[in-house]
Amino acid sequence: MTIDGKKIWQQAAGDKDRNYSELCLKWDVILNGPAYAGAWPECKSILKDNGWSSKKITDLRRFCEDIQDGDIIVLRLGTTDVLGVGEVVGGYGWLDEFGDV
Repeated sequence: MTIDGKKIWQQAAGDKDRNYSELCLKWDVILNGPAYAGAWPECKSILKDNGWSSKKITDLRRFCEDIQDGDIIVLRLGTTDVLGVGEVVGGYGWLDEFGDV
């Protein structure tokens, strides 16, 4: 894997009490944001109404709008475990199949 000229992103697979790493690795997806709020950008007002900070909303926006095909993702759990490294294929998409996560 060549990283020259590519952005490298880290993505949490949850935390020790809420671990989604098996889903991410099995289905080759990145899960970000609460499923109950729906797809970006329609979910923005729901998240604000539910007390999400502007920083968390900005992080979600960056994930949905700024990650590009070919960027590198480091999947981590908590602050100590790296579970995988992959390359982005395609852009952001909302999948109903993960709507209960």
